[in-house]
Amino acid sequence: MMTKGQIVEIPASSAIYAADEVVFSNKRDELTRKVSKRNYGLFDGFLVGEHQGVQDFKLGQRKGINVGGKKEPLYVIGVNETTNQLFVGAGEKHPGLWADVLSFAGNLIQFQDLNINNEELEQGIEVSLHSAVMDIDVIATLYLFDGILYLEFEAPVLVAIQDHPLEIYFNKHSTATITIN
Repeated sequence: MMTKGQIVEIPASSAIYAADEVVFSNKRDELTRKVSKRNYGLFDGFLVGEHQGVQDFKLGQRKGINVGGKKEPLYVIGVNETTNQLFVGAGEKHPGLWADVLSFAGNLIQFQDLNINNEELEQGIEVSLHSAVMDIDVIATLYLFDGILYLEFEAPVLVAIQDHPLEIYFNKHSTATITIN
């Protein structure tokens, strides 16, 4: 059964995207903070419409949002299935479409032939990633803290890669394939 939900536009100028001036005591806290900035709520933006169900939307999607009268097209930048809210941002350069850090449960990934201990993963290992969504391979640092894997990218990437398989390469050898969601 489809339930109508809210479409909330998050302005590019939202305080959510303001640069942190916090000095973190460790890398785990810094990465956790960067990931948590993507947890949008109704009061982070303004209501612009309604939808027929969040299950029909993917991050980065442009078509089917059905909200008109905007100078730039709207893109899906967040989906909250619990509250049945869809979060959108205007324009392909909207900061909500791009991420410096993504995280996922560490038990969702099986590394092949990777002889790295937990201490090395907490310090970070450089990997390259390939996805059908990206035209080029991207460089990231992979960290593991308390069963959560973080990818910190050298340059921002489209959040749409979260719904697609990523091939991870370490020392130029494929070590794992994951889907972040």
